[in-house]
Amino acid sequence: MPKWLEQAIKNDVEILEDGQCQLCGSDTLHGISECVATAAKLGHRLSHEKGVQQQTIFLCVDAHALQHPQIHGRWNNHFHLARLHLIVHEKIQWTYDDSEILNAVLDAYKVKHAQEFIPPPDLAGKYCLTVIDVDASRTEEEFIAMVWQWAEQVYAAHAASHDVAHRLAKQFHQHKPLRRASER
Repeated sequence: MPKWLEQAIKNDVEILEDGQCQLCGSDTLHGISECVATAAKLGHRLSHEKGVQQQTIFLCVDAHALQHPQIHGRWNNHFHLARLHLIVHEKIQWTYDDSEILNAVLDAYKVKHAQEFIPPPDLAGKYCLTVIDVDASRTEEEFIAMVWQWAEQVYAAHAASHDVAHRLAKQFHQHKPLRRASER
């Protein structure tokens, strides 16, 4: 059983297999399963090197995860929102090493904020773009632009939790120089 399905069951989310995705409203024929499957292939639209350079690998994962917070662990949503904040809002050129640093920051953060929860945005304010829209892009340039637009919209939709993302980003910046210095 896929981990996302296990998490959905844990969170008492009934999975609907027909029609639009019940969480993000994307125009699927087979509900959330099709939405998740489409998201899984988006990261491979560009070469790995170009996906990292253009940040699409990270932004696709973050945007999709935050459109479907009910099928991810609670702290996973903190990670994705903080990374969106750092990439979209602060314009950081993200690396895999940065993900390790953010994970360490989040591990320490959990101790002091054990009850904190990032609520999903109200479905009445559904996102303009979804994974299906991004997947329909025709050129690399269009794909990159749509991924960035999608990520910005998802980040904006989580405005109620921007203070959480800001706190995590601040701790990331405090932790990052120490990590980088120790790697020399």
